[in-house]
Amino acid sequence: MNFRKNLLASVGLCAAIGAAPVWAQGEIETSVPPQPQSYSGIQVINGGVDLDQADAIKRVQSRYNLRVEISGHGGNYYVADNLKLMQGGDVVAEIPHAGPWLLMDVPPGRYTLLGKFGSTELKRDVLVTQNGTKVSWVVPSSIE
Repeated sequence: MNFRKNLLASVGLCAAIGAAPVWAQGEIETSVPPQPQSYSGIQVINGGVDLDQADAIKRVQSRYNLRVEISGHGGNYYVADNLKLMQGGDVVAEIPHAGPWLLMDVPPGRYTLLGKFGSTELKRDVLVTQNGTKVSWVVPSSIE
């Protein structure tokens, strides 16, 4: 009975201080997302090459209107050598070593993503809505 009271007290304490217990691992999650970087005035979180960082980015993704995940058909994640965010033919932001997760603070509107993967350039048109847009950008197997 004391174990149950201690468990409930621990859960209550964690909830009170805003901590999220990870019972399976026996520790509290402490990873934080990369700091936002400014590219031509656009705030961007870029990263997620390891699971902890990817999880941290996913936790804050709702704060950004444009959320991009770059992967291959087999579920592998990819990083573009360079990614341009364009609007109406103008480059809005240019991000080196972009991905596999990108969060961008942009106003609603129509955009184009231009990603350079080695010698291959890929294009993706995106409509960012008032509620935000998530893009699962699956690269073709020809560049895998």
